[in-house]
Amino acid sequence: MQFTELSEKEFKEFSDKSNGQSFFQTINMYNRYKENNYETYLVGVKENNKVLAVSLVVSLYQKYGYKIFNIYKGYILDYNDKKLIDFMTKNIKKFLKSKKGLILYIDPNIVSVSRDNEFNVTNEINNLEIKDYLCNIGYKYIGEYEQVKWTYVLDLENKTEDEIFKNFKSNHRNIINKAINKYNVEIRKLSYEQLPLFRKITSYSANKQGFKDKSLKYYQDMFKYFKDEVIYLGSFINPKKILENLNNELTKLKEKYNKTNNDNRKKVYKIDIDNLEKEIKEVKELPQEEIIISASMFMLYGREVVYLFSGSLDEYQKFGGSYLMQWYIIKYALDHGYKRYNFYGIKNNKNDGVYKFKHGFNGNVEELLGTFALPLNLLGKIYLTIK
Repeated sequence: MQFTELSEKEFKEFSDKSNGQSFFQTINMYNRYKENNYETYLVGVKENNKVLAVSLVVSLYQKYGYKIFNIYKGYILDYNDKKLIDFMTKNIKKFLKSKKGLILYIDPNIVSVSRDNEFNVTNEINNLEIKDYLCNIGYKYIGEYEQVKWTYVLDLENKTEDEIFKNFKSNHRNIINKAINKYNVEIRKLSYEQLPLFRKITSYSANKQGFKDKSLKYYQDMFKYFKDEVIYLGSFINPKKILENLNNELTKLKEKYNKTNNDNRKKVYKIDIDNLEKEIKEVKELPQEEIIISASMFMLYGREVVYLFSGSLDEYQKFGGSYLMQWYIIKYALDHGYKRYNFYGIKNNKNDGVYKFKHGFNGNVEELLGTFALPLNLLGKIYLTIK
């Protein structure tokens, strides 16, 4: 076997056919890093001129004058081939040490153990042996680090729209139906010029939830380098159209109220009328031009669509824009032949709001192996021990 730097063509041909596909390990991302002056390499292993393993390696920052390297979503190779993993590890360590590397972080894009949608372990998948082997050959297990370890995934293979929609929790179905039929929420693609608007919404949500948003340049770069493999969507409402629907509904309710002689039925209608009049008043107080109420970014790569970043405005939550957007992109994934929809990161906590939102679409929890750190020199070992 031979460890070597690879051409873009060699890297792409191998990664495109791999089961471990991820948009992190693409030529698109490689070009983005290079254009932003990050030190990055395409490396791999060959045998008899056949590629057996590939990796995009990048250094985004330094410690103590040494470089921290990352292989986001890990090596693309057969993790059951221990001889290959061992060879890759020894040689990439030597290669990055020569580039003044301190530590290499990897987070393999493979499931640790399979789980159901309530976090319970099932028997379909168990890759803990891979975790043990990586630790035995010099990696230090970090667990959840920069990249998500817990994700939520909806299997789309051999399923119809009706089957998937019926499996959503009833609350989610009701919100989506209201967004479509009552509030006329529209989902539309956002252009490059609309990305500042997109970022304004994601920053609002980031500040509310206490985390740092990506920069506008990041979103612009991803749009530029991934082209048709990334989609930015916005959900929009038109208060004038909503008022028209609500007033029509109010007229019908009042007609039913006036026609019935049943006192109990009148009481129910009266409550509905009061609630609807209150809602009409609230909508009248909104700006009467079109409003964007939520926005999301999705990656389209390999067999899956990934829900990456999003934001929504609290005052418009009742219109269900975020719920309808999920249904829109799930249908898009089905129509374009993707095998699964990846809701991406969740916390290992059933009470977390993000988990509850994604759980309502009735997918499964997916626990990845997590992050491993490989010290590249003595200082790297000391640093990891102290950390």
